[in-house]
Amino acid sequence: MIKDWNFSDANSSCSFRTAGVLIRNNKLLLQSFKGDYALPGGRVNFGETAKAGVIREFKEELNVDIAFQRLIWVEEHFWKWDNKDMHSLCFYSLVSLKNNSALPDDFTGAALDNKEVLYEWVALDNLASLPVYPPFIKDKIKNIADGVEHFVRDDRGDFS
Repeated sequence: MIKDWNFSDANSSCSFRTAGVLIRNNKLLLQSFKGDYALPGGRVNFGETAKAGVIREFKEELNVDIAFQRLIWVEEHFWKWDNKDMHSLCFYSLVSLKNNSALPDDFTGAALDNKEVLYEWVALDNLASLPVYPPFIKDKIKNIADGVEHFVRDDRGDFS
């Protein structure tokens, strides 16, 4: 049985995630859930690379084939949720569609594996007005560095 790279106990949880940055015609493909926006992706399976994970996630969620271009961001995120210490490590990769017609410019639709998760192309100029996570995307998306950038987000407040 394939398991997500996720470790939990009664007091804490740690996961390894991967997400794809898909930009076309000055628009970014985003997923939304309950009013919040994020990049498409999910947990990496145990024994799977982040590259293989992002390719698998796009196939599972949208039934599209993507080409991995390169790793662009790594984020460590710490927060409290339901009195649990949470820690997530996410690798963000620049990707492209192998077939652009698979997701037309006016595409909107639900994830194949969760109908509550919706996908849409969002104009880069409109990102500032949306609740997009992680927040650094709003600043970094228009000028992606040549190398890999590392971010640490600590939302534990007084708990750190």
